[in-house]
Amino acid sequence: MSEPSYRLPQQRRIVTALPGPVSLSLAGRRDAVVSAGVASSSPCYVVGADGGILVDADGNQLIDLGAGIAVTTVGASAPAVVTAVAQAAANFTHTCFMVSPYESYVRVCELLAAKTPGTFAKKSALFNSGSEAVENAVKIARRATGRDAVVCFDHAYHGRTALAMALTAKQAPYKSGFGPFPGEVYRMPMNYPFREPAPIGGVEA
Repeated sequence: MSEPSYRLPQQRRIVTALPGPVSLSLAGRRDAVVSAGVASSSPCYVVGADGGILVDADGNQLIDLGAGIAVTTVGASAPAVVTAVAQAAANFTHTCFMVSPYESYVRVCELLAAKTPGTFAKKSALFNSGSEAVENAVKIARRATGRDAVVCFDHAYHGRTALAMALTAKQAPYKSGFGPFPGEVYRMPMNYPFREPAPIGGVEA
């Protein structure tokens, strides 16, 4: 596998105070029109990215430790991804597979089946987000088993839609003030080695 090439040096470069004046101006515009319920971890507004570096509106280059909530697994603006997205968008923009099916959806499901261990038949359903996938996984499980109850574990995060919030363990900021939640959700204890009073590891963890 060849080493990736980058447009930007993969290092931090700070040229203004953080956040800079352009980001502060954007924050003012945001306050006027964006719901207060939509929070951001960083006060710096991004205008570009390359590999593991984000470029903000003031020209600062920041190390990307969020990776789009860890979904940017191949780095920002990876050439192969950019090319594939451009080719797909040139053919047609998003359409619902349940209305007008298309080959690339089938191909992704074929690749998932090929990568999943086991000799049994494998099928997939693709969704827009993790929360939507969790909600549908529960629906599929309930339909397949005929059972309503769902078991989840302490420390787990499953999403911010209604059922996903019911499954999510942490109260604040995800669940406070948003109930009542769907019933038949049961929580089981799960260890958290990093936070245990006496650290444990390996099989014991």
